Amino acid sequence: MASFAGSRRDPHTCRVAVLALELGRRLRFEREELEALEQALGRPAGETDLYVPTMAAHPGDLPAAPSTAGGRLAAVLSVARAFAERVESLPLHPASFEQILDEMSWLAQEGLYDSAAVAVLGGLVSIRMEDLLSTVHRLPVFPGVALRALQIAADEDASLRQIESLTSSDQVLAGRVIEAANSSLLSPAQPIGSIRQAITYIGLEGTRRVIMTQVFRPLFASARFQRLWKHSLEAAVKAERLAVISGHVPPSEAFLAGLVHDIGRLALERLAGAEAEGYARLRDRGADAVFAELLSCGFDHGTGGAEILRSWSFPARLVEGVQFHHRPEASGELTACLLYGAECWSAGDRDEDLPSPARLHRALKRLGISAESLTHAAEPENWLLACMLEAA
Repeated sequence: MASFAGSRRDPHTCRVAVLALELGRRLRFEREELEALEQALGRPAGETDLYVPTMAAHPGDLPAAPSTAGGRLAAVLSVARAFAERVESLPLHPASFEQILDEMSWLAQEGLYDSAAVAVLGGLVSIRMEDLLSTVHRLPVFPGVALRALQIAADEDASLRQIESLTSSDQVLAGRVIEAANSSLLSPAQPIGSIRQAITYIGLEGTRRVIMTQVFRPLFASARFQRLWKHSLEAAVKAERLAVISGHVPPSEAFLAGLVHDIGRLALERLAGAEAEGYARLRDRGADAVFAELLSCGFDHGTGGAEILRSWSFPARLVEGVQFHHRPEASGELTACLLYGAECWSAGDRDEDLPSPARLHRALKRLGISAESLTHAAEPENWLLACMLEAA
């Protein structure tokens, strides 16, 4: 069966299609039934009279199951559509995955949905929080110097002498700071050979960013994580810029939050074995990350990332910001709004979640930033981003 990732379907229809096919597979539909379901949902517009354009007057509509496929296809489509629509209503009507399942189970008892399909929906969850934590904890994330580097770099009051002493204590860190200062993007008049010169040239803020980036870069060392690494760097740079515009969150804290906001996605991508098969299949067929995570984990990568950061003793407000960075309306922490705004502004991954103008409007309003001011805001300084990617 073909992927919906490159098809001419809107994201909502793709969500419904991917979920319906997964439910059909779990319910042991015959091959002919699955093919009929895929045919109804997967043909490009104009090729079949079963297709109803979802971007027209009724964006929630989907093609009805063909009559030859029988009631089972219609039942699965109904459950898949209802779940997708409920997830998409979360900005206005917040609920956990368990609460959504309870709602649908109750409605199934009332005869509105097929009970077998709803039961299978709940059974899609195969990844536990413990699986994510064990995956990340097998990595040598924070040796002593890295932990000290992170603490000092995030301290707005850290002096040049403290940062110089820290940088000098680790050859790799020292090399990265000097390399950044000598990069073609900054073009010093004379080669810079000392740590003091490098820090003076790129400034304390620039040095802080280099240090924080160096701490986390090893986590993304594999070639298959470079896209996620680039997205994390972009989000960090733009979160810092938004913090400056807003004035409500320290810029260095915003930069750090951007760097680690998708650590939950990294953990999920590192999973292997049977528990990860369902998640990988949903993603391969075109489901956005948040939707695939809700189905496979019962929580999204923000929640998973928050647990990882909590286990690393990160500050509570940063942890909460990461936890709700796809659901800022559910948190009182402005860092969540900042991260959501940075994600929307970033040119990185566009397949994490469906866009929500309502969420973005509410997040920017809480930050004291108008959409117009954001539209006209200068692109943030990106020499660090380019330098880090150049060195990868």
